[in-house]
Amino acid sequence: MRPSPREIKSCQDCHQSILWTTTRAGKRMAVDVTPVDDGITACYRDTASVWRSRDLRAAGALPPAAWETRHTPHVLTCEALKPVQEFIPGIAPVLHLNTRRRRRPRR
Repeated sequence: MRPSPREIKSCQDCHQSILWTTTRAGKRMAVDVTPVDDGITACYRDTASVWRSRDLRAAGALPPAAWETRHTPHVLTCEALKPVQEFIPGIAPVLHLNTRRRRRPRR
């Protein structure tokens, strides 16, 4: 199913066409409008005309159903996002051994 023109928005950073979906956790996620065969997100419109999405790489995820289309999350294709710093050889990563801070007793 294709989104209607009023459902298609524009990314504020790169101005590409995106579609806002709602994940199973209730979070909003932007996906590219054009479906792709190797997309990692399955999208569909529910009975309330809300676009829903689910991750196909999650543990126990089922393959896409007949009513779902495969899309790519926009965060993977947005040209305006800053690249993540790659690993720099010779610099050790910072490890936090104490994951829980000790609290001082109240007086």
